[in-house]
Amino acid sequence: MIVNPAKWFSTRELSTVPPHFVQGNTPITEKSKLWVISKLQGRYALATLADESEALIPIPFEYIFFEDPAEAMIYELRWSGSK
Repeated sequence: MIVNPAKWFSTRELSTVPPHFVQGNTPITEKSKLWVISKLQGRYALATLADESEALIPIPFEYIFFEDPAEAMIYELRWSGSK
């Protein structure tokens, strides 16, 4: 087993979303979060946002934000069509 030092010694999940992070459009689930932890390498943050588009009462969803726009694209390609 090869251990990636960047994953092991750094804090990848941030508690706040910096302004330069890119939001993923697909809400995050436990399964997709585990995928991000194991498959991607960059920093990310989670935030709860309300979806006001279709409901009378805004429904909160948890979204993921990525520092690297390429990782946001990979996340969307993998998780945007799955339910």
